Amino acid sequence: MNDYLSNNVKKEVDKIKIPEDKLDQAIENAIKRGKKKQRSLGKKVIYFSSAAVLLFGLLIGSAFVSPAMAKVISNIPYLGSIFQSEPIGSLIFDELEEQGYKISGTGIDYKPKKEIEVRIEGSDDYFNEVKDDIEKTVKGILKSKGYNAYSVKVSKENAQNDYVLNEEEMKEKTILENEVTKKLNQLEYKFDFVQTDPTEKTIFINIDGSRKYYNTIQKDVEKTASDVAILNNYKDYKINVTRTAIRIVKADKGSQITSAINEGLMSKKEFKVTGVGYKEKPLSFIISTSILSSDPEAQALGTEIESMIVEFLKTEEVSTILGKEPYEIIVKSKDKKKINQ
Repeated sequence: MNDYLSNNVKKEVDKIKIPEDKLDQAIENAIKRGKKKQRSLGKKVIYFSSAAVLLFGLLIGSAFVSPAMAKVISNIPYLGSIFQSEPIGSLIFDELEEQGYKISGTGIDYKPKKEIEVRIEGSDDYFNEVKDDIEKTVKGILKSKGYNAYSVKVSKENAQNDYVLNEEEMKEKTILENEVTKKLNQLEYKFDFVQTDPTEKTIFINIDGSRKYYNTIQKDVEKTASDVAILNNYKDYKINVTRTAIRIVKADKGSQITSAINEGLMSKKEFKVTGVGYKEKPLSFIISTSILSSDPEAQALGTEIESMIVEFLKTEEVSTILGKEPYEIIVKSKDKKKINQ
């Protein structure tokens, strides 16, 4: 947040009128929300100053916002405000969880239609009891964000009961895993794990190393494991030797900021956005819309979308990520023509 916003936020805090009997509770709720955010790992950091965090917490429970404060808040770019907050799916999940609902997850679909789904754990009776209230809560959150493009679906999570091995199967699993592991270690093969599924009669082995190393030893490892199984009187086992490499890729500049652009543009009907993507080299943000290039409003829409993205990319937080790297914004019509000139 720039100095202008920070200073004006601080000035306007004193002007917010909240009944005294509500003030302590408002502050306590704001602090609780702040602590909850700190415990939520992997979610986007909120960049507001402490005064601003408290302010926005108070605003939730207060209808007495001065016109000057409304103006200050309106100066935060639309996409910038999304970048500084939680993704809408996480926001919905956190709110429902805080209200005590048994939620297994939330998800967003964009095709064939834009839809937010909330999955509920528990019995059929519990699902029927809370379904309408959850839908109402989610619609309220979407309305508060100005998101009008989504329908809301509340569904029941179907319980999946994992098969439990019986005593004989567990014994079989233990013997094979121990014996195959011991033999592979003796032969000094590099591997991550040995796992046995007695129900499928399969031994899974994952090789640790390069693809060339895997290709060199794969057949030998397969024969070794098969020989061990036969030696222990388990003749009908298949051997599955794999090489699953986990590669950690540092997030590039485009991926760090495209999520905010995606949420902001996809969530409002008036933008007619059907897809948001980017290319890393050269850095290009590609926005697909449902408007035809022949529509008289197409060029105005393309220019508006481009202006919003440019404003967002110039904010302090995002410009720090981009540095001086050049970028291009391409807004496409439904018939694949560029509509931002």
